[in-house]
Amino acid sequence: MKKNMKNASIAIGLMLSALTVTSVQAQTEAASRIIDREGALSKNGTLQLCIEYSTLESEADREAYRKELDLRSQLSEADHKHIPLHEVATSMTMCGMYMSKGKPLAEQSRQIRPLTFKTVHVYPDMYYVTQSGIVVDAYERKEGSMPPKLVHEAPKVQESPTLKK
Repeated sequence: MKKNMKNASIAIGLMLSALTVTSVQAQTEAASRIIDREGALSKNGTLQLCIEYSTLESEADREAYRKELDLRSQLSEADHKHIPLHEVATSMTMCGMYMSKGKPLAEQSRQIRPLTFKTVHVYPDMYYVTQSGIVVDAYERKEGSMPPKLVHEAPKVQESPTLKK
């Protein structure tokens, strides 16, 4: 009886490992079809595609760029809504902002936490603030006014009344 249980356990283990290998192989075949695809756009860098989009004239080219960036999962719902209008709104991706407005005049970044970056993008009429690649704020650019700060001073905190020295 022990031998039968041992053989049954081995058989179940072999079936499960064969099933796992088959599913992994299927996933890698699907992934390789996406990764090893042909075409000029598939070889370009993601940021380059986002910047080039703003200069395209033909709607067919724009559609091809949007499809490629969607395939790379770079565009949000807000991007699809605002890019054709050449607007930038909060919750858009940085790629969507570049697609709408082109490359900014200047950018300045700062790491605010581990793996979290805050960037101010300067355009002729606006300042856009992104955090980890998502637009979080927009400020009108006016002559004589300063751009938004990347580092905010911590407010003074009153000493605890119970932990006096």
